[in-house]
Amino acid sequence: MSALLIFEQFRVEQTAHWDAFVDLMREYARSDLNNPGLSSIHGDMLHPQERYSGANGQAWLIQCAAQWVGCGAFTTTRETGLAELKRLYVRPPFRGLNASRQLTLHLIKQARAAGFTRMGLSTWRSNTVALALYERMGFTAIPAFKNHPDPDLVYLGMNLTALDAVTPHTP
Repeated sequence: MSALLIFEQFRVEQTAHWDAFVDLMREYARSDLNNPGLSSIHGDMLHPQERYSGANGQAWLIQCAAQWVGCGAFTTTRETGLAELKRLYVRPPFRGLNASRQLTLHLIKQARAAGFTRMGLSTWRSNTVALALYERMGFTAIPAFKNHPDPDLVYLGMNLTALDAVTPHTP
């Protein structure tokens, strides 16, 4: 893999993009989920447009050299002004190459542009690589913003109205 890779983000709106988004979520569910049985990802794969389009949120793909390398999304929550970062996944060959950070930063900016004032996320305590990335980007521990049966879920959040939300902390 070249040291200088150019990643481009694409909003998921076309049928082919939704198909790629679902394929990446399926790959994510098979390989990276700590406990896929407790995840809402399977419902998301059945009806992604209902969850991640229009007023409900946005889904994005990230591409390098005409290859889909990852996906991510944000969606509304029960809390006013809070967008939930969801389905951030980058294929293994592209990990460690800044794709996750670029996509997360893009999703933060898009959520802010959509009028959200805060962004929250949940991930498994065992997902130490993702936790480190989110913390480097300025996410901090927050109270749970949804009901979930697994006590190993960690909740992080960020204020999108703060200046730092435009340029989260660098590694």
